[in-house]
Amino acid sequence: MILHSKPWITEEDLKAVEETLKGGMIAQGQTTKDFETVVSDWVGAVGGVAVASGSAALQLALLTLDIAKNDEVILPTYVCESVMEAVVSVGAKPILCDVGYNWVMEPKNVVHKISPNTKAIIVPHMYGIFADIIAFKEFNIPIIEDCAQAFGDKSIDKITADIAVLSFHPTKCLTSGEGGMLVSLKNEHIQKARLIRDGSELANTMRLIAPLSDIQAALGISQLKRYPNLLKRRREIAGKYLTTLAAISLKLVNYDAKASSMFFRLPLKVDGGLDKYQVSFFEKGIQIRRGVDKLLHRFMGLNDKNFPVSVELFNQTISIPIYPALSDDEVNRINKALYLLNG
Repeated sequence: MILHSKPWITEEDLKAVEETLKGGMIAQGQTTKDFETVVSDWVGAVGGVAVASGSAALQLALLTLDIAKNDEVILPTYVCESVMEAVVSVGAKPILCDVGYNWVMEPKNVVHKISPNTKAIIVPHMYGIFADIIAFKEFNIPIIEDCAQAFGDKSIDKITADIAVLSFHPTKCLTSGEGGMLVSLKNEHIQKARLIRDGSELANTMRLIAPLSDIQAALGISQLKRYPNLLKRRREIAGKYLTTLAAISLKLVNYDAKASSMFFRLPLKVDGGLDKYQVSFFEKGIQIRRGVDKLLHRFMGLNDKNFPVSVELFNQTISIPIYPALSDDEVNRINKALYLLNG
């Protein structure tokens, strides 16, 4: 069975982890600091604060911005549920909005959700498709740029908001096994986030105990050293898929296959969605999935009619395997299976 997602672990990765284990310091230490330095440099930030997961990074970002009880945070309904869980964890109220047909938030989805209690807007780059952060900054409300699915090209893809969060989950473009990081364009945000993570009365909040170990950091650094090759492989695979999809005249909804895209996912909007195609792909030994597991507004008992685009995308979007660990043979099998979508 070709899995939907899988990390690409090499001998170099294993050696890096082994050397850290032999070194004796396996908790959060110098290697974690080194990881923070190389990652923040990669994304154009002044610094980074590594934590145990992308969710913890998001929670840290909210705490850094002093988001607390009764504050409102706007986020899309079409996103991983851990995003909303982070908002709830700090006592804030999630305010959900719809998305555009390119799977990401647009300012028009947000403007009518803003209130005097709005203290932050979380803007995810879903599937590695970039939302227009500059446009959101026009609201003069703190923006948290969710780059969990958008760790991109060092020469092109830099963070734009004052605070951004990254995820190094095994399914993400860059993995440290588990892990996440807050990165920022402002030194004061980095300093405060470190106080919160490491514990200090100067932070004026409880410590966020979610360390990233040197073992995990060693894996992350090793992966980053060959990250250009990881991106290259994703683009090669995407190129093959896109050629086939063009041949069967499957329209990709506003998906720009530009060279700077990291192709974390290649979302396909097809009539019938997963319900129609899951079995036929499974019979060919290929695992496909929905774009997201569940729409967040349904957790809150909100009406589908208030989120029409998200509901349509949820019903019609499928996600196919696209990751560097795929062999050429597996890519060819998936590519041939795409013809199932032609009708």
